[in-house]
Amino acid sequence: MALAPRLAVAVAVAVIVTALPASPSGVRAEADGDAARGRSTATTRTTEMCIDREIAEKLAVKRKRRGAVDRLFVKQSRHELTASGGYYASDLFSGTWVAGGAYTYHMTDQTAVEFGGGVTHANADVVRAIEDGRGEILADDFARVLYAESLLLWSPVYGKLRLGGSIAHYDIHLDLGVGVVDSLTSRGAVGVAGLGVKLFAGRAVAFRLDARNRVYRQELLDRRFLVNDAAVTLGFSVFLPFRN
Repeated sequence: MALAPRLAVAVAVAVIVTALPASPSGVRAEADGDAARGRSTATTRTTEMCIDREIAEKLAVKRKRRGAVDRLFVKQSRHELTASGGYYASDLFSGTWVAGGAYTYHMTDQTAVEFGGGVTHANADVVRAIEDGRGEILADDFARVLYAESLLLWSPVYGKLRLGGSIAHYDIHLDLGVGVVDSLTSRGAVGVAGLGVKLFAGRAVAFRLDARNRVYRQELLDRRFLVNDAAVTLGFSVFLPFRN
């Protein structure tokens, strides 16, 4: 019977020991683990921030090397007035001068609509040669040619180049449209396609070089021809409003 009280005492002591709080050393160890995990998380975040900052600085350096800057010349929602002149080469006549003008509205920096026109004439020397060869006389050996056209302009390239000690900005545009021609040898529709370059000076003016080809039907000495007349012009443009 003495063994039963001893077993009861042992069980009671075991229960009391189990219920006691953890020792200070265990608490300290757990706290140290939490602190280590916090330091690890903070270190990871700091490392990520440093990496992000380093990448951003490298990108900024590369951008600076390329000289990439915002557009100096903004065309969007602006009106362009152009006066131009140059050389006109006809299929049936010799080359001669051409003069014209255009109004352009820029919907965006890449797209625009243009309405223009010009005047030129048939070279008199060639007209006389045709007369001599055919034994016929034309009514006018200075045949005036008028044309009007409407085009869509697309500028896929915008860049800059160094001219002397300054940086000049430019763009390259493609043209496509239709028009009409009026002359003694032709009255009808014209298909127009071209390529041009604009060199911007300041924020309100630009110089432009355009090469365009016009396809239409022409009648000469009772014969009809499908001609390709080409023109290369140099123009000066003013943009409104004067500021971007």
